[in-house]
Amino acid sequence: MPDRQLSSDGRLTTGFERIDIGLVAFYAVCAAVLSFILLPVGVVFFYSLFGSPVGGLGAPTLAFYSGAIESNLDAILLSIQIAVIVVVVDVLIGVPAAYALVRYEFPGRRLLQELTILPMAIPGIVIGVAMVRSWGAPRFGIDIGGTVEILIIGHILFTIPFILQVTIATLESINYQRLEESAQSLGAGWLRTFLFVIIPNIYNGILAGAVMVFALSLGEFNISFFVYVPQHTTLPIALFGGFRTASVGEASALASVFIMLIVSLLVLVQLIGDEGVKLGGNV
Repeated sequence: MPDRQLSSDGRLTTGFERIDIGLVAFYAVCAAVLSFILLPVGVVFFYSLFGSPVGGLGAPTLAFYSGAIESNLDAILLSIQIAVIVVVVDVLIGVPAAYALVRYEFPGRRLLQELTILPMAIPGIVIGVAMVRSWGAPRFGIDIGGTVEILIIGHILFTIPFILQVTIATLESINYQRLEESAQSLGAGWLRTFLFVIIPNIYNGILAGAVMVFALSLGEFNISFFVYVPQHTTLPIALFGGFRTASVGEASALASVFIMLIVSLLVLVQLIGDEGVKLGGNV
């Protein structure tokens, strides 16, 4: 016999009637979506440890990881180097630009803000084709076709809107004008105010944006595919080639390394955001 309890309105209800069908359906949908997303990732990790199931499964081994890292170490290091350079350039350009867009009123300000998100809306393939057409051959005495520099420029074009938008949102979340007035009343100039007053109050947002840019640059494929040369292969390009030429185990191991790098960076962004909320919500 079903258990009956007195509800808040004085009615006797059974355990089945107390179940929130909508909540159950929500959790069921979430579980289905997560399973759909995580199943391919689980399969990649499985293959990275066991290799191809054809011919039977052996014992799990890390030999595929060793082979994948050894074969693609140059691509991994190049991707990390490019990502570091892109982060530095994006922060040096994006943070002051975001501050200027938020702080100052000038003709075309709103239009310029909208244009800053244009690279986010344009597919990377289009940017890659445009870069090949523009700089694939020497122009105006500049020859960067097939170099690391053109990869860096492509990654900057793709990622700088993200640091801009994160910094703009962080600046708009604080009372920067009051901070400026307080600093200037104590005799600080605009540069000193920006470096030692504004930046410390938005550093969590800048740091979160920088980590996001690093992850985006590390995983950028579309632009890199059009402008790279075999001597300058990045990790996503090596991953793409590995699934066509390498063994199933090594290709899956390289994909697993890539997944672990990206997930680690995303977790770091979340931790920075949580810390920013604890310190005053400046992220």
